[in-house]
Amino acid sequence: MASVYDILRDRAYERSAHLDDDALFLKGLWKVDLAFKPNAAERLFRYSFLVAQTMGQGCCYCDKDLVIDTELIGRDAREIVRTKDCFSIAVLDSIYASVPRVPQAVHKFEGNSVEKARTRASIVVDEVNLLAARTGRNPRGMRVLIAGVVGNIVLALKNEGYDVLATDFDENLVGAQVHGVTVEDGAKTYSRVQDVDVALITGMTLTTDSLTDIVDTAKRHDTMVLMFAETGANMGEEYTSDAVGVDICVSEPFPFYIFQGLTTVEVYRAEWLR
Repeated sequence: MASVYDILRDRAYERSAHLDDDALFLKGLWKVDLAFKPNAAERLFRYSFLVAQTMGQGCCYCDKDLVIDTELIGRDAREIVRTKDCFSIAVLDSIYASVPRVPQAVHKFEGNSVEKARTRASIVVDEVNLLAARTGRNPRGMRVLIAGVVGNIVLALKNEGYDVLATDFDENLVGAQVHGVTVEDGAKTYSRVQDVDVALITGMTLTTDSLTDIVDTAKRHDTMVLMFAETGANMGEEYTSDAVGVDICVSEPFPFYIFQGLTTVEVYRAEWLR
């Protein structure tokens, strides 16, 4: 199949065709470096992300050494997204933020980051429970892989009785125990996807060129895929289309829960789950 990025880009061209050219000029870029540990149940996150603004606002996690390319400002977003990199993913996400979308559920919540970290974890686990219910499986007999460790989600899954496996590319996490789950090297993700009932992945898989292969592997082994997306969060409807093949996408558009104020989480489900 074509790469997921190519599918997303081509669909963005189609869905944004009605927009004025001015709505698709890149107006701004912001890069944020973060070190964040919302509560005792969570790991220390150390990431950088890029925010792009056309008429809408999009986001992509990026390399910490990325330098903003100011020559992109004022250019037509449709030109920037022709080839894939961190800038183009954030810009593509901003295009999707400007077109209508229809999530199957929308969660809006406020509070501090401690409270919101638990809320978003419960939303993800509720969707895993939906997959279990729709397939007639007992959570206590299901194996769930979380590729890209989020401690609060690991804990919530274990509390529901799931058998949880975890992979991550963070060398500080590999070999460590997170709520009783040993974190394996991210290189083992593909082999683990073959062995589980549900693979819980993040939007960063689009950035790392692994999303296409993960979805293909999952389809071959009857593994359901649940994506939690901050990178490319406005693309949830397309992720769950037949063309891409993700079963559920839980999207958190920028600004994320780590910031004060209102947080919005949207849930998109494949046709078979609606």
